[in-house]
Amino acid sequence: MNRRGFSLVEVMIAIVILTTGVLAMAATSGGVTKLIAQGGRLSGSAAAAEGRFEALRATTCTSITGGSAADGIYSTSWTVTTGGTSGLLRTVVLTVSYPNGRSTRSDIYTTTISCAT
Repeated sequence: MNRRGFSLVEVMIAIVILTTGVLAMAATSGGVTKLIAQGGRLSGSAAAAEGRFEALRATTCTSITGGSAADGIYSTSWTVTTGGTSGLLRTVVLTVSYPNGRSTRSDIYTTTISCAT
């Protein structure tokens, strides 16, 4: 008698391999979820910094000063220094702080604004 099919040993080995793969995927899903959430917060931080930089660029150079503001979970603070040989450059260092799990994370962004007309 010559029957085609799988033996019991082959089926058991296939189940062990499949179970190992499923458990590995389940173990990494928590880490992937954590990284996706962290990426979302970092993207929001960059968007908050970009918005503040654009607001500072829209003001006149004589009124660009340091300060702080809050936008949802993101709090921003910035300092402005005058540079360049003729004082026509403003360097803005912006710090965006936001909750990151049980702690607070701060990201620092820098830009230069030209006051030449």
